[in-house]
Amino acid sequence: MTAPATSNWSPPPCWYEPEFTPKQFSDYINSHYTSAQSAWAQMASDYGANDYHKGDKGGWYQLVTPDISKADACAALDPWKWIAPDQPSTPDIPTVDPKTLAGLAFNRTILPKPDITLRPIAQNQLVNLDTEIAFDKALPKVWVTASLDNPAFGIHVAATTTAVPVRLTVDAGTQYADPQNCTYDLKASGGKYSVNTKDAGCNVTYDKASPNGGYPLKASVVWEVTWTPSADPDGPPSAPGLPNGQSSKQFQVTVREDQTVNR
Repeated sequence: MTAPATSNWSPPPCWYEPEFTPKQFSDYINSHYTSAQSAWAQMASDYGANDYHKGDKGGWYQLVTPDISKADACAALDPWKWIAPDQPSTPDIPTVDPKTLAGLAFNRTILPKPDITLRPIAQNQLVNLDTEIAFDKALPKVWVTASLDNPAFGIHVAATTTAVPVRLTVDAGTQYADPQNCTYDLKASGGKYSVNTKDAGCNVTYDKASPNGGYPLKASVVWEVTWTPSADPDGPPSAPGLPNGQSSKQFQVTVREDQTVNR
C-alpha cells in the first residue's frame, strides 16, 4: 500500500517468532556442533546455560527480518531468544503481536487505481468547459489479514487491515486551469464507493489549449485505513491508527479551443 509522503509511519524492521521447544532447540544447536572452536560451540555455551530452559514454560524464538535492507537496525539483537508465555513485546525483544501483524497486512494491501470517465472525453477537452468525473466502476473496501498460528506454543495471533475509499482528488496537471484541483467525498452504495461530479461546485476547468502530448490530469483516491486484532474485517478499530493509503492514475488530456460545445 502507498502511504502519503507526509506519513511518518513505517513497519517494524524485525521481530521474534516462535520456532523451537527447549528440546528441539537443544537438538538443533547440537546437530551443528562440530568442534569446540566453532561458532556453534559458543552458541551451545550461551543458549545452553540453563539446559535450554527444558521444563520451563515458553519457547525459543527466532529473529525475523523480512526486509534485508533494514538488517542494520536489528544488528544488536540476538538471533534467538527464550521467551516466556505472555511476555510483552519490548524494543529489545520485539515479539509478534497484532500491531506488528497489522503493519505486515498494511504493506501487503494492494489498492485499486481509480478508473474514471471524463466528460468531455480525454481526447476532446475544451477550454473554459468543466471537466466532469465519474467512476467507471465503484470501488470496494479492501482488507488483508496477517496471522501467526503455532499450536505447539499456544499462539494464535491475527490482525486485519481494512481500507475504505473516502475521497477523490483531481489535479489538472498544469497551471493553466481554474480551479487546478478539486476534491470530492465518495458516496457509499451497496458496500461500494463512487463519485459523479456532474453539477458539483468544483470541476477542473482548463483555460488554455494543451501543447503536444496534452496535460497530465491525475486522479487520486484517499483510503481510510484501520486495523483490528482479529481475522474479522468488520471488527472494531484498534489504536494506534495506521496512515491513510493512496492510489492514483494519470490521464493525458488534450484541450483545444472551440466555439461549439458538444458533450
